[in-house]
Amino acid sequence: MINDLLKSKKVVIVCGTGGVGKTTLSAALAIQGARLGKNTLVITMDPAKRLATSLGLDAASDSAQGESALLGDEPLDLTDRLKAIDPTIPGSLHAIMPDTRSSFERFFKTLSPHPEKVDRLIQSPLFESFAKEFSGTNEYMAMKRLYLLNESGRYDLIILDTPPSRNTLGFLDAPKILSRLFEEKLIQWLVIPANKILAVGMRKVMGLLEKLTGSNFMTELMSFAQSLFEVRFAFTENLKRVIALLESKDVGFVLAMNLTPDSWAEIEHFVESVRLHRFRFEGVLINRSIGDLAMSKNPENDPGLDLIQKLQDREKSSMDQIRSKLGDQVLARLPELARDVHSIGDLMRISVAMQGQSKTN
Repeated sequence: MINDLLKSKKVVIVCGTGGVGKTTLSAALAIQGARLGKNTLVITMDPAKRLATSLGLDAASDSAQGESALLGDEPLDLTDRLKAIDPTIPGSLHAIMPDTRSSFERFFKTLSPHPEKVDRLIQSPLFESFAKEFSGTNEYMAMKRLYLLNESGRYDLIILDTPPSRNTLGFLDAPKILSRLFEEKLIQWLVIPANKILAVGMRKVMGLLEKLTGSNFMTELMSFAQSLFEVRFAFTENLKRVIALLESKDVGFVLAMNLTPDSWAEIEHFVESVRLHRFRFEGVLINRSIGDLAMSKNPENDPGLDLIQKLQDREKSSMDQIRSKLGDQVLARLPELARDVHSIGDLMRISVAMQGQSKTN
């Protein structure tokens, strides 16, 4: 089932709440794609750098390659590391952790025909705050970078590890949230006074605000707002192209999750939202399952084992419900590991486990 997904899609987007192992699963999917002969790329926007840790790239240098192996804003070729484990792998593996501010800077430079105005925008202290804090920026930059990398034609398969979020569905709504910035009446009010009377009124308001906030703040705010307003049409066109990619048959969405009594409600909500956005739901990756944990024959003699047995029974009940609803759309159920993932070798074992899943697991 995993192989069918990776063979049929050019882009797989892995969603899920924070802490479910989404980054590890994304990297393992990319490795499995390479094992199938694909030139693969895994993208993460996780500021906690979990992908670097999972790939064993937390060291400052790579002794095997004799050069920096830090994961950063440009794709890093990890094929040699992968083939050092299995030389028969026919595909390639790359990874990237785009820098939001650099991506945002590059994005604005492509939008405006006036480089000097973009430079003025980027140099504004407000730009730094906006790039980091405005709702939807990180998520939109992830999708924009995905779009550009897909358009480059360098990769057969791209796996996107979506930014960490308390809300599984927050990533799906980010582009539209960000687009509202360009529709806000506040920005239009700042830069397009309806008439001279309003303009006079604005100057009085700005004069008062400058006294309260400092002489440069309102000047910078006006300049920043005007620069944003000038690129709004280009932004809208870019947004349309990104959404068109996400809606295409080449892109599939999967949900990474841990089993809980509320698992089906979470899946149902996710599937409904994905389809409402006209995206394609492809299945569920269930991580950290304890269902196959070997048990003593007499758990009643050990309270700890009795607790594990009850947890397994609860997990089986959740799993049976999910299977009855989704069938083959449960792509894999992966066991809880005894230790954290810290190398490509660890990820290889997870990809092998994914591939080995039968439809009855």
